Amino acid sequence: MSDVATAAARIDTTPVDRRAAAAIELAEARAWADLYAAAPAGWAAAAGVSSRWVGGALVITWAATGRRYFSRTIGLGVAEPATEAALDEVLAGFERAGITMFLLKSLPHCEPEHYERWLRERGLEPFDVQDRIVRDGRPFVATGRRTDRELTVEHVDAATADEWAEFLQRVYRLDTGPWLPTLVDRPGWYQYVVREEDRVVGARGMYIGTDGTAWLGMDGPVPGLMTDDYELDAALCTHMVEDGLARGATGFVTDIEIASTAMDTPAYTYFAQLGFSLPYSRTHYARL
Repeated sequence: MSDVATAAARIDTTPVDRRAAAAIELAEARAWADLYAAAPAGWAAAAGVSSRWVGGALVITWAATGRRYFSRTIGLGVAEPATEAALDEVLAGFERAGITMFLLKSLPHCEPEHYERWLRERGLEPFDVQDRIVRDGRPFVATGRRTDRELTVEHVDAATADEWAEFLQRVYRLDTGPWLPTLVDRPGWYQYVVREEDRVVGARGMYIGTDGTAWLGMDGPVPGLMTDDYELDAALCTHMVEDGLARGATGFVTDIEIASTAMDTPAYTYFAQLGFSLPYSRTHYARL
């Protein structure tokens, strides 16, 4: 058993102020806006893939999936105080697109103070919680091997793009059509796979925005949700932090998607070892 699975989690939970939270949320929003913009126009129209900005927040939609995570808001009430008009426009947009499965985020920095009351008044209730984790751009010092398994992380290029895209579609049970391969050579995007016995067993993506912040996402299988094997993600994230710094990243943003109030899953350990902190959690609201 690896020390990832056995070491106690010790992740810094020092909070950040609203200005810092707004910058963190904007870094993620830029990544999703560029991701959705990369979808070929004809295919995107047929699949209902789009994004727009409402009240300083990004609103993404992907109607064909019928899944909440791909139709949601990022940053509402953080970059600027939310208004009932902005909230109603977000909900009206989902309704116009025929989307009933969607998420609106709430975090401790959302304003005004009755923001969550507005969500409840519109029939939304807490759905799940994710822990936001961040890292600055200080140099990375490896702490040694975390596993005895032969895991190899590779940067995806044109030769392996189809293999990577097929893997992600299979893991997520989604049809992305011609979309994913457009990300392999798209400026700011870097995709990675981890292999075991020459077989792709995990993947993650990184987007380095104009502010230098690297967003880490598009992970599959999602540890704690799709798999109990956290070592794959630990190997990927270790490589990606090193590679991101080498590519000029000045900070990193991602999530522990299956949050634990006790912070006792392996994700808290390896992210702490990689220098990440946990400044706040985000609650998704949905119509249940």
